[in-house]
Amino acid sequence: MRILTVFGLLILALLGTGWLAWAQSSDVVKAELNGLHVTIDASSGGLLKLEYADMTMLQATPESASLLDAAYPGYGFEPLRLGTRYSKDARVEVVDGALHVTWDALGMSRAFAPEGRVSASVRIEPAPGGHNVAITASIDNQSSIAIPQVLFPDLAGLLPFAGEDGTELRTCGFAMKPFRDLNVPVDDGRWYASRRNWMELKSGAYDKSMGARWMDFGSLKGGFSLFPRLWSWGPLNAAGEPVSEYVRLHRSQTDGTLRIMCEHRVTIAPGERWSSPEYILTPHEHGWAKGVESFRSWVNENVQRPYPLPEHLRKSLGYRTVWMAQQYANADPSEPTVVWKFRDLPDLAMESKAHGLNEMVVWLWQPWEIPKEPSPELGTLEEFNQAIEACRAVGVNVSLFVSVMTMLDPIPSRYGWNDGQEYWGYHSDFVPMLRPYYGTASRGSFADLHNAQWQGDVTASLLNMIARGWHSITWDQARHAPGEPNLETIFSRVRSAAKARNPEATYSAENLNNLDLDSRWLDYTWNWALFDENLDWRVLTNAYATPRFNVNVGASPRTVKRLFMDHLFMNVMPSKPEGINGSARIADCPELSRALKICAALHEQFLPYFEDGIPVGDCVLSAPCPGARISGYLRSDGVLLVVTNTSDQAQAIAFDCDLAPWLDSPSGEYFVKPYDEAGTARAPRTETAPSWRETTPILKPDELALYVVQAGPPS
Repeated sequence: MRILTVFGLLILALLGTGWLAWAQSSDVVKAELNGLHVTIDASSGGLLKLEYADMTMLQATPESASLLDAAYPGYGFEPLRLGTRYSKDARVEVVDGALHVTWDALGMSRAFAPEGRVSASVRIEPAPGGHNVAITASIDNQSSIAIPQVLFPDLAGLLPFAGEDGTELRTCGFAMKPFRDLNVPVDDGRWYASRRNWMELKSGAYDKSMGARWMDFGSLKGGFSLFPRLWSWGPLNAAGEPVSEYVRLHRSQTDGTLRIMCEHRVTIAPGERWSSPEYILTPHEHGWAKGVESFRSWVNENVQRPYPLPEHLRKSLGYRTVWMAQQYANADPSEPTVVWKFRDLPDLAMESKAHGLNEMVVWLWQPWEIPKEPSPELGTLEEFNQAIEACRAVGVNVSLFVSVMTMLDPIPSRYGWNDGQEYWGYHSDFVPMLRPYYGTASRGSFADLHNAQWQGDVTASLLNMIARGWHSITWDQARHAPGEPNLETIFSRVRSAAKARNPEATYSAENLNNLDLDSRWLDYTWNWALFDENLDWRVLTNAYATPRFNVNVGASPRTVKRLFMDHLFMNVMPSKPEGINGSARIADCPELSRALKICAALHEQFLPYFEDGIPVGDCVLSAPCPGARISGYLRSDGVLLVVTNTSDQAQAIAFDCDLAPWLDSPSGEYFVKPYDEAGTARAPRTETAPSWRETTPILKPDELALYVVQAGPPS
């Protein structure tokens, strides 16, 4: 059914999954889809406005409005582009309850006589899940020039509708204030082609900039979330690489608006047709934790995890990493190359247990090769086995670190190749200590994951470890590759054998390039992830129940408390001065020890919230709270808020919450009980209204305060 060009005409179409209303004038087309108000330029088909509730989140001029854009390097002008903003004569129709925008020929950014045409269409429709809207595009290249890049959705004209300091772009890896952070003066002095008002984001692993393929544009007042329904790799290019990993940002120096471009590195050859992934746009009121609900459901539908998280990990703050030796081990006791002997492990396990760490990962327990025997420099095989059993006896599981992806010479020659391009040599006597240019003994090659002999040797070695009672494994460099056999082939067989021997056996790895696959197999990660005030992984812990995402802890009590309150898995490895990772005892770092014991006790006391609740960050707040960090955990019967003073001065923290959107109370009553960081109730339970204002006692820098809020009369 084509839209009638009568000003003010309104048609309402009742749909099975939502509803759509639309109207057209001579200049614009307006549509409402599941509460999202969309305004489209009737000539170009560009997106002029996005509104939800009382928020105008996007407003573009007819000249800048976009929706779809593509590279078109032809006619002797390689920067040439096609797109909505260069087009005219778009058609807008309602077909099967969906809004269609169609271009018979996309316009070009420069005037050239076209050879053929590139047509395109965009479909926008209500989608299941409450307020969701689905957006898809297709491009039909009936020209003589290949298209090497598509930007879709291309959202230009995004506004700082909650102010420059209140409007955020949040991903699974960070939260930024784009209108402030990308606000670069025109006279910046940088080369114009690399100005800082542009930014590239990447998904795939949790310590990439985006983490997963999800983002939210908004504030505590509301906004919208956006993600493509792509699991694992998604579409691949001819080289077997994912084509939809990148998002680009641009803050205009002309009008100050933001442009978000989802990039697809595809090649649409002449005569070919391309279809985009389906993007789910979720407009929402309140904070990002409302917008992420559809993405979390999507993740849960696709993970298909064969084994639950072991119970001892649910009760743990994280794990401890023990470096048994430096990479070049020797038996001379006068040399510092060997750090720990096997007989030291039980004492380290008892210390770990006392600090809330129920798991130890042991590095360099054997030579850097396909695992066979423990290193004799560290003790006997009998001592090794006795140590593992003694650790288990005190409640600490031991996971053995294996590195078989980077194979040192001459191992690669067994499998028919040896490029010598991989080198990760490290020792405190090297200058520099990591990867000196003159090092040769640790050179090697990266494994071909599909090589049948390599697959067989590695799998047999790991199964042999399990048969010998070494059930838990930490895998170095989980760098997946499409095709079979692959890493999942190994992970599946090894996990099955380990679980048959020991239901509490764990499997962890360094997550490098496929978070979706690793969420299926890993219990936790071992990444070189460091605490950074600018990073924020709270969305990731909300959307992905597994793996537990690690961040490394040296000796900082501040890091411990921040990771605890954000439900990140601590990889604790204190070091001696000038020593290697994990060379010190926790007791050597008194402030670290104190912080771990505080957080371990709180984690145990409020375990139902941390382990069974939904992390919602600071979304329960109704206004930002400067000088503090607040993380909430939501259950059907209550919410736990953890507050810390992030300033360098002692201060009381005042914060405002809106409880009603998060915690249903038929009576309209809420009851609050405050706790200090020792877990002691500071006052009796008090009643409050849904609009709750609270002020903490004076908190020292990094000191914690906790609040349990329950709906209805107290139990």
